[in-house]
Amino acid sequence: MELRLKKKGQTDFISLFFVLVVLFGVAIFAVILYNAYDENIKDNLNDALTSSTPVDANANVTRILEDTSGGISMLNPLFPLLLVGLFGFGLVMALMGRSHPAFLFIGFIILAVAIILAVIFSNTYESITTSPNFSTAAGEFSVLTLVMDNLPLTIFILFVAIAAIMYGLREGTPTGGTY
Repeated sequence: MELRLKKKGQTDFISLFFVLVVLFGVAIFAVILYNAYDENIKDNLNDALTSSTPVDANANVTRILEDTSGGISMLNPLFPLLLVGLFGFGLVMALMGRSHPAFLFIGFIILAVAIILAVIFSNTYESITTSPNFSTAAGEFSVLTLVMDNLPLTIFILFVAIAAIMYGLREGTPTGGTY
């Protein structure tokens, strides 16, 4: 027994929403994690490591704290890799889901909704990072902030790439006869 799902044209662009939500989620997670570590955990961890290690031990508390905060800060240079991976995901989904060019109109409606959501997510990220509580954390994530400030443009570029793959690179039947 074989299960076949019919794929409609509007489902080809759903990867836009996936990319949008993942980018926003990772950005907010990184800023909140860094802020929580910097504001609350770092001092408590410093006190715990200082009071729990014997004086003659070779534990370098400063290095441990720098390594921990450095691990969280590594989310900034790794964010472009996430972006490339998500673009790859969207393009592979477009390759797997070819649809009729008549569905491009539905794709434009989906694009409009995705760009509205991208503007909302971008403004939400900006309002969170410009608050006094998160301003230090936002300064650490310059690449992440750049992508989130340009999130609508990023989604539009992904839409154009998906549409080009789905409709521009279609393998059609040649017209005319054989010679």
